[in-house]
Amino acid sequence: MKTVFKILFSLIILLSTFRCSEKELNELNGITLKFGTECGWCGGQEYITITYSKVEYERNIPCGENEGISTKSKNLSNEDWEIISNSFDYSLFKTLEYTDCNVCADGCDEIIQITENESTHELRYSFSDEIEGMENLREILLEIMSEMRESD
Repeated sequence: MKTVFKILFSLIILLSTFRCSEKELNELNGITLKFGTECGWCGGQEYITITYSKVEYERNIPCGENEGISTKSKNLSNEDWEIISNSFDYSLFKTLEYTDCNVCADGCDEIIQITENESTHELRYSFSDEIEGMENLREILLEIMSEMRESD
């Protein structure tokens, strides 16, 4: 009985040392992207949060006929993550300054927020603005947002 216990205990210890949680994978990768819209009055918020292995979607409409919260998530393939992470230069992104506040006057803002190794930078701008150097990233994020919105 002692031998079986020792083997099981050793196996548990061994497996726990090789197991990585999603949080640890994200910390190893070090990048989290948040993209979405925030609108005043009853427009609400719609965001996707993208990490190394997952896309999470949240839509929050505070009032009106579409009132409610909707959440979804899906796994992200390594290939998709590579496409996303290679679509922008974080050093360039950190130098950009877009700080519109259309939501302050009941309008809408589009937001890109990137966190890398606990350093966060955010761009807040009008839908019609072109964000220099972020065209590819924005196109990919808009496509993912649309897919998440329409998926069941």
